[in-house]
Amino acid sequence: MKKIFIKAGLLMAIVFSLAACNNTETDSKELAEDSNEAKFDTKAGENQAEFVVDAVASNSAEVNLAQLAIQRSGNAEVKEFAAMLEKEHTTLTNELKTLAESKAITVPVELSEDAKEDYKALSDTKPENFDKKWAKEMVDKHESTIDKYEKEWKQTTDPELKQWIETTLPKIKAHHEKAKALHDKLK
Repeated sequence: MKKIFIKAGLLMAIVFSLAACNNTETDSKELAEDSNEAKFDTKAGENQAEFVVDAVASNSAEVNLAQLAIQRSGNAEVKEFAAMLEKEHTTLTNELKTLAESKAITVPVELSEDAKEDYKALSDTKPENFDKKWAKEMVDKHESTIDKYEKEWKQTTDPELKQWIETTLPKIKAHHEKAKALHDKLK
């Protein structure tokens, strides 16, 4: 009888442990990075996969923030810029996903926790401050993206990824310039 209670207790502990694991929310970006770490056995392959994961996550976040600006802004220029960003970053995300698939790179399927926090912070902004804060966020995000893309372009040995960066970088730089001009206008 005692053995039955011990076995039942162990079984219950296992069931509760599995249930707890299923309730744990995990960042989609981190899951993709972990999956790629297990797949690629060279540092170059891992670095390339990490760049692609980060670029997909970043572009997806841009789309999400652009949609927020389209909804929240009362400024026609902000809405127009946001609509352009939504369209172009959606295209970039789709291109990256195709590239990733051809190289067996796992990419995030939903927004990262950081992107969700950025979205929440902007969505909680008072309406009178939204446009300026959003434009500043776009300046900062595009600046960071340019730095990451230029660094990856210099170090990647993958010709397809290098070509994608060469094609994409001028677009990101143009977004950055438009974001800066818009931010300066809203100050």
